[in-house]
Amino acid sequence: MSSKPRNSKTVIKNIRFSHSLLEQITMALEAENSRNFSAWVIDACRLKLSAYQSRKS
Repeated sequence: MSSKPRNSKTVIKNIRFSHSLLEQITMALEAENSRNFSAWVIDACRLKLSAYQSRKS
């Protein structure tokens, strides 16, 4: 069993990125002067979900 504290508002998911995609994301983060990879990925997911919802309606 894991002894790490659990957070009921978030969940950890593992994801694999191709080297080229990760390099592009890193370059975008640097251009935005940001170091928050998680926030960048979450924002990208929200944009994708928003586009999906727009197409679905």
